[in-house]
Amino acid sequence: MYKYYSEPFYTEEQIHEMEEKDMSFPFSNKYMKYSGLKRQYIPTEELLLKHGLNLYDFIKEIGDSVSSVINEELEYISDQIYSYISKNSGSNSETLKCLIAKGIRRGITPFRFRMLFEEILWKQARYYLNNDDTGKTTGIDIDSKQYLNKGIMYNEDRHIDPKVKISLMELGLVWAGSYDKQFMGLVTRNDW
Repeated sequence: MYKYYSEPFYTEEQIHEMEEKDMSFPFSNKYMKYSGLKRQYIPTEELLLKHGLNLYDFIKEIGDSVSSVINEELEYISDQIYSYISKNSGSNSETLKCLIAKGIRRGITPFRFRMLFEEILWKQARYYLNNDDTGKTTGIDIDSKQYLNKGIMYNEDRHIDPKVKISLMELGLVWAGSYDKQFMGLVTRNDW
């Protein structure tokens, strides 16, 4: 039977006291949790509150049951980013998820990579909350007041913050080339 990765949880004090070489990647903290089942980072409500985003008020305005929806919305924000990365890269999605989990990028330490990815998640959450997720709209372009077909909305990725798209490109997560052969051994280790 397949065993899912069980990530360590580090408090802020532990993170400040530990050296990076002693940290195990991926890990969870109060701002970002790692799901071994989905193999992806998910922002927490604390991360959004840290940056002045109140998901509770957003959900309350919609009228849904707040307690059951908050975790679903946080996962949805994470899913938006991971699906955008998968769609806009030449690599296998498992390879990309492994690179994010392990924080692999030439010239950036794994901890710095994780902090940059945390920033991507809260910026996407801000965009999502401020724009009420254009991916769920009726398909009308507000600027041109024209109907859009679903293919245009999907291909233009209007549900992703344009600044987040640039950040993902800078991290090398949306690249036409493939990392699959280079990181195949790391992906198959299943320690993420």
